[in-house]
Amino acid sequence: MARMASMASMTHMTLERIAVFLPCYSLDDFPTWLEESQADDLLAAWTAAWHPQLIASVDRMPMWLSAEVPPADGAPIVGIVPSVTEDRLAGMLSANCMAGSRWVRQVSGRPAIVAASLAAVRDGTHGVDAEAVCEPVLTDDFFALGLAWLLCELLARRMRSSTGLGSTSFEESVVAAARAAVAGNEAIARERLQECFDVLLATRHQYYPVDAWLMDIVLLAESTLGRRLAGELDSPVPLTLVATGRVVEILARDDSALLERLRQRVVAGTLSPAGGRYESTPLDACTPETLWESFAHGHRVWRECVGSVPTTYAQCTGGSSAMVPQVLASFGYAGAIWNLFDGTPLPDPGTSRIRWEGSGDAAIDAVARAPLDARLATTVLQFADKLGDAMDHDHAAIVQCAHHAGTANPWFDCLRRIGRWSTVLGTFVTADELFRRTAGTGTLATFEPDAFPSTLPPFVPGFLPVGADGGGAGIVDPVSTDPIGMSVAAEEAQSRVVLEASRALDRVRPLDTLEAGVHEGIRRSDAVVPQAHSEGVSQTDRKKTSGWPAIVRRIVGAGSGSSSEQFVLENKAVRVRVNPATGGVLSLRRPGDRGNQLSQQLSLRTTLAAPPAGSHWEDPQERADYSGMVADRIERVRGGIHSLGRLVDSQGRDVGTFTQRLFLVNDMPLARLDMSVKLLKPLFGPVFEEHVACRFAWNENDSLDFCRSLHAQSIVTERTRFTAPHFVELRDASSTALPSESSAGASRAAPERIAIFTGGLPWHIRSSPHMLDSILLAGSRTEGAFTMAMGLGIDRPWDVAMALHAAGPEGIAGSIGSLKHTGPSNVRITGGVPVYADSTCQRMIGMRVGLLESVGRSGDVRIEWGAEVESAWACDALGRPLAGDGGPTFAVDGRSTTVWLRRYGWLHMELRFRVPVSQAVPPAA
Repeated sequence: MARMASMASMTHMTLERIAVFLPCYSLDDFPTWLEESQADDLLAAWTAAWHPQLIASVDRMPMWLSAEVPPADGAPIVGIVPSVTEDRLAGMLSANCMAGSRWVRQVSGRPAIVAASLAAVRDGTHGVDAEAVCEPVLTDDFFALGLAWLLCELLARRMRSSTGLGSTSFEESVVAAARAAVAGNEAIARERLQECFDVLLATRHQYYPVDAWLMDIVLLAESTLGRRLAGELDSPVPLTLVATGRVVEILARDDSALLERLRQRVVAGTLSPAGGRYESTPLDACTPETLWESFAHGHRVWRECVGSVPTTYAQCTGGSSAMVPQVLASFGYAGAIWNLFDGTPLPDPGTSRIRWEGSGDAAIDAVARAPLDARLATTVLQFADKLGDAMDHDHAAIVQCAHHAGTANPWFDCLRRIGRWSTVLGTFVTADELFRRTAGTGTLATFEPDAFPSTLPPFVPGFLPVGADGGGAGIVDPVSTDPIGMSVAAEEAQSRVVLEASRALDRVRPLDTLEAGVHEGIRRSDAVVPQAHSEGVSQTDRKKTSGWPAIVRRIVGAGSGSSSEQFVLENKAVRVRVNPATGGVLSLRRPGDRGNQLSQQLSLRTTLAAPPAGSHWEDPQERADYSGMVADRIERVRGGIHSLGRLVDSQGRDVGTFTQRLFLVNDMPLARLDMSVKLLKPLFGPVFEEHVACRFAWNENDSLDFCRSLHAQSIVTERTRFTAPHFVELRDASSTALPSESSAGASRAAPERIAIFTGGLPWHIRSSPHMLDSILLAGSRTEGAFTMAMGLGIDRPWDVAMALHAAGPEGIAGSIGSLKHTGPSNVRITGGVPVYADSTCQRMIGMRVGLLESVGRSGDVRIEWGAEVESAWACDALGRPLAGDGGPTFAVDGRSTTVWLRRYGWLHMELRFRVPVSQAVPPAA
C-alpha cells in the first residue's frame, strides 16, 4: 500500500498552502500527452487538493508548483506529489527545503491522497477541525470545481489568452464555500460554490465568448441493462441514449420499472433516444426494402415501449451508407450522429457540424467530429485541447463523449458535475436539442456510395478443435458461427421479401410486362453435345492447366475455333465451354462473339508468412499462393455438365475435393454454377488471406468499369476488398447510354455488361485488375455448397439476383417477370402497398411504391402502369405526402407517370387510379 513520507521538519509551523507539483514549467506546457495511468494519478492528485477540509485548514485555495524547479520561498506547505513527478522532484528536496512542510508522496488514488493530506494537516491552525466530516456529495462538487479551474486555465492558454482569475473574488468564494461546508452549512456552501462557477464562466466569456455544446452519448447493449443503465439515468446532465429496438424490447420485457424511469426522462426532455433500427445488421448487406423494414420495426418498438420514436439517428456498429439520409428523411429524422462506435473509420467531413447529402435529393443535419472516449482519464486531461480545436475550426463547437452504460471514467463524472453547475466548459444538451439550437450551421458534405467502408469479416486468430489445447473446451473460433452461410441465408430471405412485394404490383402492370421474360425449359437444341466423355486427364496436362496462368492464356484465344467442341453448353443467347483439365469454366461468350468474356475455377488460397520485422514490407496479395483445380471426372447430366475433382497445392498435394455442376437458364444469357467444396483441414488466419474462392477472370485489355452491388444497386468501385451479396458487374466504361430496354435477359447487341451473381456470398477480393475471388469457405468450416451464376448483357442484374435467390434456378424466369416493369432499365420499383377503397380489400384505388435508380444516372423516369392514372405525388416512406417544395412533381399522361429521379435516388410515390382495380389481392397479414 502507498505510504506517506516523513515530514521535512517536526516544528509546528503554520501551513500556508496546499500545493500540487505538476510536471511542467508553466501551464502552457501542461502535459496533456500523459499515458492513461499517469493521467489518472495526476487528476487524482490535483482534485484531492480541493477537498473542503484541506482548503479550510489553510484558508487558501490550492496552488500548483513546477516539479522542474524546487520551491525557493521556504513557506511551509502540504505538498502533494503525483507519481509522474516523483522521480524528478525527489532529488531536488533537501532536508532543509521548506521547513515545516508536510509531503504526500508515493500515494495513489484520490481517496488515499485525501486521507494522507488530511493526516498531514491534522495539527492545522485557523481553528478548523480537520476531523470534521463533509457531505460526500458536496465534497464531490469541490473536486469538480478544482477540475473546472484546471480545465479553464488550460482552455484559456489554448485560446491564446488568460483567465485573469487573480483579479477576481474567486479565491475568497472558494475559501468561504469550504469553511461553510466544514461547518455543516450546506446552503451557504452551495451558494458560494455557485459564485465560483459563475466567476469561471464570466472570465471565459471575456477571452472566448462563443457557445460550445457537449453531448453525453450513452451506448446501450443487452449486457449494460439493469444497474448500469440505472446509474446513467441518475446523471445530472442531459443524455443521448443509443440503442437498437431489440435492446429496448429486452429492457421492456425484463425491467418495467427501469423502463418507466427512462420514459420519464424522455418526457422531461433530458434524454434523447437515438437509433431507430431494430438491429445492427451491416447496412451493406441490406436491400432498401429490408433497411426500411428495420427502421419501421425499430420505431414500432420505441413507440410501444417508450412512447416516442427517435428523431436522431445513431448506431454503434453496422457501417454507414450514402442511402441513409434518404431513409432518415422519409422517417422524419431531424439529425444524425455521423460516427460509429466500433472503430470503423468513415470518411472525414473535416468539421463538427455538417449537412449530410446522400444519394438522391435527401440531406440531413449531422454531428461529424469523432466522439471522445469517456472511459479514459486522458480524455479529460486533453479536454481543453479538444474543445479549443472545435472553437477554432468549427462554426458550431461540439464535443461528443461516448461510453457504454456504466463504463464512464470517474473524471468524466466530474465533467458531468461541472455541467450541472455551469456551462463554463460548454452546455450539455441532448442530440435533439443540439440540432434545434444549431440549425443552419452545417457545412454541406457529400460522399459517393463507394466512399463508405465495407463490412469486414471476423478475424481468425487461429483454430483448435475441441480439446486440442489440452483442455476440455478448446479455443472458440469466431468464424465457427459461419458468417458466410448466415449471409447467404439472409440474402435469400431478403430476396423473397422483395419478390413478394413486387408481386403485389402485378395488378397494375401492363399485361405484356408480366409475360416478358417467362421461359419454359432450357433451350439446348443448338447445344453441341460431346460425342464421348474423357475418363481421365494426364498429370502433365493437369499441371499445365491447374493454375490461373494457363487459364488466362486461353482467354484471348478462346472462341477461335481451335478447341474441340466437347463439354459445351449453348442456347440462342450464350455459349459455355468447360475446361476438360480443371472442370472449371474455360469460356463464357455469345455465339457470335469473337473472343471469350469470362472464365472460372475453384481454388484454395493460402498466404505465405510475412517477412521478418525490419524487412521490406510485402502486401499479403503478393504472398498469396493458390491451389490448382484438377478434374477427375467430367460428365454430361440432364441439362448440364457435372465435374468432380480435387484441389491440389503447389507441391502436388491434395487439399480438398469439389463437385461443380454447370447449367444454362432457359433461353437467357445466364449460366448457373452449383458448387460444393470439402477441405481436408480447417484454415488459419484472416479470412481475406486464408479461404476457398470461386475465381473469375476476364480479358485484361477490355476497358470496363468494375461495379459491385450495394443495396441491390450497381455502383462503380475502386476497392480491392468489398462486399457484394447480389452481384458484381463489368460495364463498358466508354458507354454513356442506358442499357437496352429489351428485357431483364438478353440484349441483342454485343454485350456491354458481364454479370457475376454472387448468391449471397458477402466478401470478395479483386486479386488483380482482371480477376475476382469470391470467398466460399474460411475459418473452421471445411465444407459447403454454393450457387452462383454468370451472365452476359444482363440489363437488370438486380432483378436476376433477386429472382435467383428467392425462386431458385427453376423459377427464375417467372420471377423476373414479376420484377419487371415498363420503364427505364436503370430503375427498380420497390414496395407495392395497395390502397383500398374499403376494408373488404376488393377494390384497389391506388398503390404506394418506390422508384430506385440503380446505376448512377439521373434523368426523367417514365413508367407505364396497367390502369389509367388519375394523380400521383411524392411521399415519405410512411406514406405522408411531401408538403410544399419537399418533393418532385409528377407528370401524368393516361397510364404513364413521369418524374425526375436523381442518381441512386429512392423516391417514394403514391398513385390514384381513375377506375378502381377490382379483385385486388389483399395484403398479407
